[in-house]
Amino acid sequence: MDNNGSGRRLSARAIFLGLAMLIAPLFAAAQVENGDTLAERFAEAELVAQVQINAIHRDVDNALSEPGMVAISGYVYSATSMRVWKGKADGLIAFRLGFESCDKKLEKGARYLIFASPDSKGRLQLRGCDAVMEESEAAPLLARLKQFQQQG
Repeated sequence: MDNNGSGRRLSARAIFLGLAMLIAPLFAAAQVENGDTLAERFAEAELVAQVQINAIHRDVDNALSEPGMVAISGYVYSATSMRVWKGKADGLIAFRLGFESCDKKLEKGARYLIFASPDSKGRLQLRGCDAVMEESEAAPLLARLKQFQQQG
């Protein structure tokens, strides 16, 4: 390893790639409409976490709003991270799910597996309906992720 720590980065990258390869068979079975696999979503996301929704806020689009009319472009969710498999989340997180990519509204108190990435302003967002799975739908995947996490 050299003085700039690149050996550590390579090691962390190798661990991530190893985890991605281990879970790829599980994800590969689930195809989404545009041909992406869950393994690709995992690899592309900056944050993969199991969360519980604490609060739901309207994402107001001030540019489209008029006097007496408020334009809503989606929802911003405040959530508690229950488990994190990729990325960093210190307990409480906020993420956006815009109507331009998904018209689904998540439920307060419910638990979800999310695949989030930053938007152009650096805020976490879900890029579509396929970036969120209800806990009941994600149960086999969550069990497999927990197993890999315990194995270290």
